[in-house]
Amino acid sequence: MSMTTLPSLRTLATLAIVATASACGTMNPAGLVAASRLDPLNTPPSEISVAVGVPETLRLEDGDAEFRIAFRGGSAASTIMLEEVAPLSLSVAGSEGPRPSTSGETVYIARIAPEDAGRISAVQQEIRDLRAAGTDGDGSLTVRVVGGCFVGARPEVISVSTWLQTDPSDGFVQLTRRQDVTRAIGARDAAMLMSQLSPCASEE
Repeated sequence: MSMTTLPSLRTLATLAIVATASACGTMNPAGLVAASRLDPLNTPPSEISVAVGVPETLRLEDGDAEFRIAFRGGSAASTIMLEEVAPLSLSVAGSEGPRPSTSGETVYIARIAPEDAGRISAVQQEIRDLRAAGTDGDGSLTVRVVGGCFVGARPEVISVSTWLQTDPSDGFVQLTRRQDVTRAIGARDAAMLMSQLSPCASEE
């Protein structure tokens, strides 16, 4: 399924962020203000964390989400000049993570694995160099769910909440509250997302 291709949530950070836990959503006012203080472009990959809230009937494991950093340049910022993708390590949020937005929601923390941090860091530096050289363009960070399983009946909709953290001392900033991403991404992408979901193996 979740963090196949889902839409984007943009923040007012140095680097435009797309925290797609599966969705492109509307940021709440408090999240908009808090997100303006985030600085993912200058944050070490090891300190960037995304939290994704999904229905508790959905289960995610390592590799079920991926992290993408990219920079589009040109007059219309339409040409991808830089791009790097890394699988994410996922774990159910503990006391250090954000609280669920509603009952029946499980929050996962998604982080870049140490062995992939160097590649992401290199692209961050290349984007900073382009900016310093005056190159026009837009940067983006995207987290996409590309696998997962479900318990019980196959879900007809997937509601998602998202958070971002670029400084462990500041905690997570909520970008969006629970929303139906299958409606937000359109019928075609929703069908693609659902095709990535499989029933979870029964637990003995």
